[in-house]
Amino acid sequence: MEDKIVVYTTFQDPVEANIVMARIKDAGFDCFLTGENTAVIYPVFDISISGVQLHVFENEVAEIKQLLAEESDL
Repeated sequence: MEDKIVVYTTFQDPVEANIVMARIKDAGFDCFLTGENTAVIYPVFDISISGVQLHVFENEVAEIKQLLAEESDL
């Protein structure tokens, strides 16, 4: 079975994106970000156009949602 990678969510703040990614990785899930370096490479790029995207495996989305929901309740 092939694992499909999907965009879980998009952030406007690269710092927030990295914090959430770290939480997910600490819980044992694989994930990665795209778009976080675009503003540095292209200074005229407006990050609000596409943002920083967090990618995860599609079959882990429900577990990740639950993990993040539980953490937000703390």
